[in-house]
Amino acid sequence: MITETSFIQIFGLLGGLFVLAFFANQQSQRTRVPDVIILMITGLVLGPIAGWIKADQFATFTQYLGTFALILILFQAGSELHVRDAVHHFPGAVLFGFLTYGLSVTAITYIGLWVLKLPLHQALLLGAAFGCTSSTLVVPVLQQFDVRGAVSVILILEAALGDIVSVISVGSLIDIPQGNTVVSGLLTGFVFETSIAVILGVIAGLSWSHARSRFAAHRFYGALHIGGVLLVYALVEVVGGSGLLAVLAFGLTLANVPNGANEADAEGVLIFHSDLSFLVRSFFFVLLGASVEFIGQPYLVATGLILVGLFLARMISIYTTGWVLPGIGEPEKKLILGLFPRGLVNAVLSIQIAARQPDMAFLPAMTFTVIVVTSLLMVVGVFRFRPRSPG
Repeated sequence: MITETSFIQIFGLLGGLFVLAFFANQQSQRTRVPDVIILMITGLVLGPIAGWIKADQFATFTQYLGTFALILILFQAGSELHVRDAVHHFPGAVLFGFLTYGLSVTAITYIGLWVLKLPLHQALLLGAAFGCTSSTLVVPVLQQFDVRGAVSVILILEAALGDIVSVISVGSLIDIPQGNTVVSGLLTGFVFETSIAVILGVIAGLSWSHARSRFAAHRFYGALHIGGVLLVYALVEVVGGSGLLAVLAFGLTLANVPNGANEADAEGVLIFHSDLSFLVRSFFFVLLGASVEFIGQPYLVATGLILVGLFLARMISIYTTGWVLPGIGEPEKKLILGLFPRGLVNAVLSIQIAARQPDMAFLPAMTFTVIVVTSLLMVVGVFRFRPRSPG
C-alpha cells in the first residue's frame, strides 16, 4: 500500500532528479562530462548501492520510457538535418555507418560462435544487439558541446540509421522460424520494413507540413505536434514497418518542406519538444543506472573481446572511408573514433532477446557493462576533441 509518506518521497525524488539533470546538463559544457554519465551514476547510487529505487518494479515502465525517449530523439535528429547538408555528406556517412555496423556485427557474431559457443541464429542476434551506436547518447552530446558541421551530420546519420537497422535486424531474426533460412528471412524483413517506413513517414511529413499552419498559433500546438509524432510511429508499426525510421523520415520531411507556420510558433514547438525529450531521457538514464547488473565472470572475456571488436571495427571504417567524408580532418576522425557509445536501443534489444531466448539470459548484464565502458570512452573522446580553427 502506498502511504502519504511514499507519495512525498516519490515526488521529492522526481524533483531532485530533474534539478540534478538541469545542473548536470549546465555543467557538462564546462566539464565536458556528458550529463547522461552523471545521471546513470546517480541511478547506480540510488539503486544497487543505497537501495532507494527498486528497479525491478519499473522494468516494464523502463522499456516503454526508453522507446518514448528514442522516438523523441530520432524525430529531433531528423528535424535538425537539412537536406543540403545531409545530401552532401549522405553517401560518405552511409558508407561509413554501414561498414562500421557490418564489421561490428561480423566481429561480435564470430565471438558469439567461437567464444560463447552460441548457434548461428543466437550469435547473429548478439551481433545485431551490439552493432549500433546509441543516438540517445550521441545526439545529446553533440548538442551540449555545440559540435556542428560535417562531423555532426555524419555522427547523427550513423547513429540514427544504426539504431533503426539494429531494431529491424533483431525483430526480423527473432521472428524467423528456426527452419527458415536466416539470411533470406532477414533481408525480406529489412526491405519490407524500411520501404513502408520511408514511404509513410514522408507522406505523413508532407501532409502535416501543409496542415500545421492552421494550428501553429494555438496555445497547445506543441502537445498536438507530439501526438502526431507518436501516431506516425504507432500506425507504421501496425502495418509492419519500422516506426523509428518513419519518425526520422517524418522529422526530416518537416524540416525541409516549406510551410506557412510562423517562425516564432515553430520555435516554440521545438522548445517544447526539446524540454520533453530532456525530461524523458533524464528519467530513463537514472532508471538505467538503477537497473545495473554486472556481468558474471564466465562472460568477462567475451565482453572484453566485444569491446575490442567494436573499437577495431570503428577504426578500420573511419580510416578506410575518410576519402569520402568531406570536411573530416584528423581531429574529427579522433572524435568519431571515440564516439561509439552503446545505450538505450542496445539495452532494450537485449532485454527483448533475453525474454525470447532463455539461453541468452546473460545478455542484459553484458549490455550494461558495454554501455558503461563505451560511455566512459565517449567522455575521453569528447574531452580531447579540439576542432580545427577556421583559418
